[in-house]
Amino acid sequence: MNVYLDLNIFDRIEKKDKLSEIEKELYSELYNLITEGKIAVPYSNAHLNDLFRGFQKNPNYIEGHIENIERLTRNLCICQYWGRKEITWHFREIREFFNEKQSEWEFEASSFLDLINFEDFGDLNPLEMFKLIPLPIEWKLAYSQDPMFGIMYPKSRTENNYLALMEDIYDFQSKLKSDYSLYKTFKAYLIRSMSKLQSNKEMLKTIQSNFKDLPKHLDIFEISNLYEPKSSENPIYQKVVETFYKYDLKGYKSDGNFNNMFDDSLHTFYAAHCEFFITNDDRCKYKAEKTYERLGLETVVIKADQLDILKKSL
Repeated sequence: MNVYLDLNIFDRIEKKDKLSEIEKELYSELYNLITEGKIAVPYSNAHLNDLFRGFQKNPNYIEGHIENIERLTRNLCICQYWGRKEITWHFREIREFFNEKQSEWEFEASSFLDLINFEDFGDLNPLEMFKLIPLPIEWKLAYSQDPMFGIMYPKSRTENNYLALMEDIYDFQSKLKSDYSLYKTFKAYLIRSMSKLQSNKEMLKTIQSNFKDLPKHLDIFEISNLYEPKSSENPIYQKVVETFYKYDLKGYKSDGNFNNMFDDSLHTFYAAHCEFFITNDDRCKYKAEKTYERLGLETVVIKADQLDILKKSL
């Protein structure tokens, strides 16, 4: 039976001998289920994301965690590789995978113009041509509608061209990952906008008239499923991650940190390919359960102290 563990569970198993007697007994039991081969435990690139954030704060943080995960998973890896239509189960050394990811993170482009290498063009960057294309006249009207536009697109406001817009989009998504106050402001803006749309009866009526079989009780989050852009070759990935984020946007058990929220959604996606998902994070547990329920997925989400539920399924 495949059981997906959140990083907080791996961490507790690693430190089990330093815990209280009750917790030590609990995590020792889980450890024994794994080492005796009664359950299989994979790691994913979502775990690597978690580990890298700890590594950035303290490089000495990583060694014990990698050894622990390697021992428990035996390098069984589950990963959604770019461009593939489904996840890959395989054996891959976690240390090698982490080193590869670390190189990618450390060389992340600092600006949109650095994103693509145009060395063959000499000093001429083809993206500079987008400076010659002005933004639509209506674009400037948006700045007067909501202050958030000025925060999201400052360069577009002054330079008024498509290159500036692309640079603004790249810079804004980078800032969301590191500036927690900006992310909270942006979330508040999204929630406010969704509320306005939900109360716009005329707009909802127009949408429903275009989809004759659409149930009238759907809220704006459910209606938005009709207009989802394709974000991955794997449709399950897209549905799980987007559904998880929509529950986060609804406010209950919401996360104020974009990186945490995204990696929790990624853990939820990978855990959907296992029979059980064990996490001690209340926010992740709630949104994972709601996501599986909404999508009809059968993965059972439990906390470590609910281990009896898992044992009954063995």
